[in-house]
Amino acid sequence: MGNCGRRSSVVGRRFFERCFAMALSFVIALNVSLPVYAAPAAGPRIVAIVVEGNRAVTTAAIQGRLTSKVGGTYTAESVAADIRALFSRGEFADVRVERETAGGGVKLIYHMVERPTISAIKFVGNKKIKTKEIEEKIPLRAFRPLNGEELAKTISEIQALYEAKRYYLVDVDYTLTPGDNGSVLTFRINEHGKAAIGRIQFVGNRAMSDRALKKVLHTKEKGAFFFRKGKYQKEMIEQDVMLLTRHYLNHGYLRVHIARPRVEISKDKQHMFVTYTIDEGQSYRIGKIRVEGDILTTPQELRKMIQAKEGETYVHEGVEKDTNQLLLFYGTMGYAFANIQPIPTPNDADCTAELVFSIDKGRRVRIDQINITGNSTTRDKVIRREMKVKEGDLFNRQLLEDSRTKLMQLGFFSSVEFATPRGHRPDSVDLNIEVKERPTGTFNIGAGFSTYENFFFTGSVAKENFFGRGISGQVSAEVSKLRQQYVISFTDPYFLDTNWVLSVSSHRTLFRYPQFDRRAYGGSFSLGHRIFEHLLVSVGYNYENVVASNFLFAVPALFRTNSNGVTSGVNLQVSYDTRDNRIFPKEGVYATVSNEFSGDKMGGNNNFYRMNAQARLYQPIGHFGLIGKIYTKLGYIKSLSSRSIPLFERYLMGGPNSLRGYNIWSVGPSLRLPTGASGPDTNFVYGGTKMVQANFELEFPLYGPGGFKLVSFLDAGNAFAEEENISLKNLRYDYGFGLRWLSPLGPLRFEWGFPISKRPGEAGVVFNFTGGDFF
Repeated sequence: MGNCGRRSSVVGRRFFERCFAMALSFVIALNVSLPVYAAPAAGPRIVAIVVEGNRAVTTAAIQGRLTSKVGGTYTAESVAADIRALFSRGEFADVRVERETAGGGVKLIYHMVERPTISAIKFVGNKKIKTKEIEEKIPLRAFRPLNGEELAKTISEIQALYEAKRYYLVDVDYTLTPGDNGSVLTFRINEHGKAAIGRIQFVGNRAMSDRALKKVLHTKEKGAFFFRKGKYQKEMIEQDVMLLTRHYLNHGYLRVHIARPRVEISKDKQHMFVTYTIDEGQSYRIGKIRVEGDILTTPQELRKMIQAKEGETYVHEGVEKDTNQLLLFYGTMGYAFANIQPIPTPNDADCTAELVFSIDKGRRVRIDQINITGNSTTRDKVIRREMKVKEGDLFNRQLLEDSRTKLMQLGFFSSVEFATPRGHRPDSVDLNIEVKERPTGTFNIGAGFSTYENFFFTGSVAKENFFGRGISGQVSAEVSKLRQQYVISFTDPYFLDTNWVLSVSSHRTLFRYPQFDRRAYGGSFSLGHRIFEHLLVSVGYNYENVVASNFLFAVPALFRTNSNGVTSGVNLQVSYDTRDNRIFPKEGVYATVSNEFSGDKMGGNNNFYRMNAQARLYQPIGHFGLIGKIYTKLGYIKSLSSRSIPLFERYLMGGPNSLRGYNIWSVGPSLRLPTGASGPDTNFVYGGTKMVQANFELEFPLYGPGGFKLVSFLDAGNAFAEEENISLKNLRYDYGFGLRWLSPLGPLRFEWGFPISKRPGEAGVVFNFTGGDFF
């Protein structure tokens, strides 16, 4: 056991010795391999700095940018910083620094290569864009060093100018010509002419023909007709990808993929070829339809609002409409931020797609504040009284849409925008109303020429929104060969801030008919009240003193003896108005029925009952601004005494405001009368006691900014005497076309009418030129 102890101690000593030797060797090796640290030695002193090669930039300016200074210590880092600082000025193309030993230190020599100074900028080859227009856009300027970044930006700006004018293939190059005072920079432009779409082709389309897909695109191939110019626009090409995708989605192709179109240029750089690569996939029918999530009523009730049907082809546009219908329903219930997602899940086995409407109703909110902006003239109360919602009301999306419609119907605004940001509380929203006012007042003094009146003179002051209170008024005068008319009118649609409508007017007129002259003065007063949303009932009083004179020879005594007198009567009128804009309507209906009783019991001489009914329908057609218009009018007047209806109260037709294919006041019951004791006979149109009229128009905007429109029309109508009944078989018809211009003088109409079934003595074409709107 002792031997074992001795052997253990010897082994332990030997192990310790070996470990000590290894550690000593490691320390010696480490000391040999590591360098000895020493403090850095100071660099040489700079004894001189010399600048060479500079001409436009002064030496003092260059030295002022240097961190290296005479008397300072030279370091490579400071020289590198100097080079960077000099390059940052943009005045030098190259900077090189040379170091020489001198005077116990170093001498630094800065070799400068200046960028050329531009003495003038010229443009060659620009025929389609004026030089001045290019100079206003580019960043480069004369008498400054040429900057590479500005040069590249200038070329891009020139190309952008040409692209805006459909010159997409323009080449822009430049040359520098040295001179005594700098270099002349010349841009050489090769315009290449306008690029046109020569061909559009599709790859991979099996279900849809090329012809069908081309109809979807905004981009069109250049065609033979002037309106098929084949305009190329990069942004429009990208939009066409979305249009094609949407077209396929509307035919059930839920997995369709359309790659980025490939655009190639012809060798002559005059045409571009666009290729769309399409992976159609397959068309899916709608499988099971479900609604899930926050159900306000029952799934069955919500399902009734969805128009999509199981088994039908999946139509993306229809699903969007269904989603909006659900959003409208939830918005009507106060959920302003409801999130409804239609989720189709395709099943390739049977080509169906389960459609799930996932509903997250969010929080029910109320309207906190209503803020109105953009109304520099119109007072806030004029806008607020048209609103269907008030501050504190529960949010209702349908009522907001109705409010927007009513504001646009005023005719005071060109646009009305609503925004509903979150309010001060989590359960509230603010309603921000931004309106853009349109001119509602006109002041006109002018003259014109009409085919019937020859020269006419007009002067008027009219305002649809007096003092911003929504009050309309007019003072006007019109003088011509056939008429003199002076009118003052005033209408307050919210009299004393109530739902009563007050209208007052007065007039003095002179009309020279072919058979007599009619002079009159008078006025009217009416007070109406809104009964329902679009219904107005008003009661009024009319007074007019009429004198007829200068009768044509042989006008029957029946009309001569009943030619002067006072019309004093009451009027009951019912109006229905759903027009989107009462001044410039494009959609809606306006209908009125009026009943007038006039007689000696109310201080007049003329005893009669008159009923007039008219309706106007406005309907947009398509997506090109085409508007269809229908105007119908029915009139009836009956004497309440033994005297016949005065000549000046009877219905006469023909002319620019009734039948445009016939001369003015030339259609209606008539007699053949001599023009004098020995003169030839003439047609005396004495008018009817009944009339019917219908006008159909198609109006197309020709040039919107200038207020020009094209119109085509078809007219029908006639007037009937006491002993006649209204007969649609005896209506007179005409058709025609015209041009309308919303001029500074007011609306002007140029129309050519052609009678159908022309009778002897009637013109084959009638030209009408007059002012004012027809309907």
